[in-house]
Amino acid sequence: MNNRAERKTISCCVVTLSLALVAWVVSLTPGAAGPGALTPAPDKLEVCKFPGIEPGRILLETGCRYDGSLVIASSNVTLDCQGATIANTTRRGIIIRPGLQNVVIRDCRLHDTGGILIEGQTPADDPEARENARANSSSGVVLEHLTISESFMTGVFVDHYVVGAVIRNSIVEDGHHVGIYLEHGSRQNTVSGNLIRNNGLFTNYGVRRIGPTRREGLSVDGSAKNLIENNTFERNALGGIMHYKNCWEFHTTNPESRPRLQGSDDNVIRGNVFRDMDIGIWVASRQSRDLVMWDCGDPSPYENPVSLELMMGERPWGRSDRLNGYHFNPELIAGFVDKRALAPRWPFPMGLHLFEDFAEDNTYSGNCFERVKTGIRIEDDHNTVEANRFIGDFEYIYLGSPFRSRVLNRPIEGTVIRDNMHVSPSGNSFLQNSFLAEGEHEGTILRQEGSSVLQQDNPQAERC
Repeated sequence: MNNRAERKTISCCVVTLSLALVAWVVSLTPGAAGPGALTPAPDKLEVCKFPGIEPGRILLETGCRYDGSLVIASSNVTLDCQGATIANTTRRGIIIRPGLQNVVIRDCRLHDTGGILIEGQTPADDPEARENARANSSSGVVLEHLTISESFMTGVFVDHYVVGAVIRNSIVEDGHHVGIYLEHGSRQNTVSGNLIRNNGLFTNYGVRRIGPTRREGLSVDGSAKNLIENNTFERNALGGIMHYKNCWEFHTTNPESRPRLQGSDDNVIRGNVFRDMDIGIWVASRQSRDLVMWDCGDPSPYENPVSLELMMGERPWGRSDRLNGYHFNPELIAGFVDKRALAPRWPFPMGLHLFEDFAEDNTYSGNCFERVKTGIRIEDDHNTVEANRFIGDFEYIYLGSPFRSRVLNRPIEGTVIRDNMHVSPSGNSFLQNSFLAEGEHEGTILRQEGSSVLQQDNPQAERC
């Protein structure tokens, strides 16, 4: 071989090796590929058995379907499914035990399972025990490039008092319950770069959920200081993100139930897209809901039941008020709806059982909303909505809480709404497309100058 040919051969090998190295590095770089499993699945899958789980890198076979549940009980484990499928289990697909360090789950498909559980500690009911549970939480848990579909439980459940878990670049879709759930007492978790769609539409029996029984893409239930960024929320039944602190539900029937002592506070929600749903984000989403069937253990500041007369009087309705089920008859509580009730029926033979909800000091910035009924509904104090985009004519912001404001005489305080941009095909202003309930908020900072209007001929203004 002459020198020129030899140099050409070596050059080609170097280029090939370089491209392979670049592809390998890209595959390991968070966000370099789209969401979901990285390795394509073959048309036919062979049924295989799980390998033993020990510290180190565990590889599953791409062409395999693993039926059953996988439990990780050791630290320093990287489970690389290489696109394999975990399916057909009546339990969680993957369980990560509490108190572990450096557990990575990547490039997996989970179909028709109970999803993934990052297990937490259940502390005694005192402050020191709760802080110890957080201190001894698992650390370095990363879920990345997963495709989780048709879960009959939550797609990913971050359990109570888990700190610092990362869920990124994954697809969570078509689940019967919530897509991703951040449980009470958990903190400083990251949910980024995911596609969360079509969750909460049906029960496990295939019955379509109705009214408030529908579920959302992401629940932030008494979970604080989380970062939720650059996700896409599409076609989830009730909405994209629900912030709430549940009312210590089922406290008399569930021995595992614990009081929720932390609000859904101090979260940062930025750079996300919300489309094709009733509501993008609901802050304190149980502030105005009837919780009579939830067996709440929290004390209520209301003298329950509270009459619905307030909502049937002269107070105007925002679009998202209809999501609370006030238009339906009492059978909605039992999971039925009277389709003949096309308008509010008064008097109802019922009142509402209300409990205070808590979701304060959250920041919503740089998000985009399109083809929703309500962008952001705010029912608690000191939240900031800034530099978001609202594309279309719908209820951009709902600010108010009818029962807390008018029954407890406690309007929503200290909301900041500033520098948001919008495109209104009908030419409405930002405020014309928002519902700020009179007498239900105070100390609101509102700064929406003319510069906030996106021009419709701007390509960036057409869609999120």
